[in-house]
Amino acid sequence: MFLQENDWVALVSPAGFLPDDTVVKHAVKLLKKWHLRAYVAPHALERYGHFAGTDTQRLSDLQEVFDNPEIKMIWALRGGYGSIRIVDKLDFTHFNKQPKLLVGFSDITILHNKIQLQNHYGLHAFMPVQLKDKISKEVVKQTKRAIRGNEILYRFKKSAYNTDFKQVEGVVTGGNLANLYSVLGTNLDIDTQQKILFIEDVGEQLYQIDRMMIALKKAGKFNKLKALLVGQFTDIPDNKPSFAKSYQQIILEHTRKFDFPVIFDAPIGHITNNYPLMLGHQLLLKDENNRILLRQPALKV
Repeated sequence: MFLQENDWVALVSPAGFLPDDTVVKHAVKLLKKWHLRAYVAPHALERYGHFAGTDTQRLSDLQEVFDNPEIKMIWALRGGYGSIRIVDKLDFTHFNKQPKLLVGFSDITILHNKIQLQNHYGLHAFMPVQLKDKISKEVVKQTKRAIRGNEILYRFKKSAYNTDFKQVEGVVTGGNLANLYSVLGTNLDIDTQQKILFIEDVGEQLYQIDRMMIALKKAGKFNKLKALLVGQFTDIPDNKPSFAKSYQQIILEHTRKFDFPVIFDAPIGHITNNYPLMLGHQLLLKDENNRILLRQPALKV
């Protein structure tokens, strides 16, 4: 499942379309630098309205790379919207016999959920569409280590909004808040009990964040949770009239009665320097005074 030199990586577009082949060229160039081989799915550059090809085309690409024994990693070229339209038609027969590492975030949360329900790992990490933004060498290095199954280890600045804790450890799950909200009560819903839940989002109004947090609470997603890890909430539109609360205050309001730490400002989400997080894997978070340590042990399977 984790990569070695000369392994094949499939570049796919399960959701939104790409305007041209520039993103693919960036991805191929980086994979070559990592001594990996790139396979571009047949419909990766298609466009059908909002999507990277029709549902049938996008499903065909995903199913092909799911079934191909030479493919070791599936890298979503971008997110957007569309994974939920095809996920239930995927056949996991070959995937379960020979798992591949799915890499991506945002709309790809839908596919991550499905893969975790099959008891496999998935890497929440930057996608090729972000390569134009000059991602830091450290993030690229961390991501390269992660796809090889090595230890993930980094620190980030402690937020004044954090609730008190010294150390917490558990399996981490989650992803994009809007996508998690969209599958509540469905066959794609994930179990959060005794786990660390990670959330991030982009472009959501404060009242929408409020609504989604209430829904997660009512759905029991905070019951017996070990911790809530909050990534980046970016490009929040101005609310007129003012909502009178920040997204941090909204999250704290709806988690106040629960006995788990809430840890903000993880450098993960819709940002240029989007650090990796292995979903479905053990995660350690530790308060180191003005910094938070994030560590996931090596995986060699």
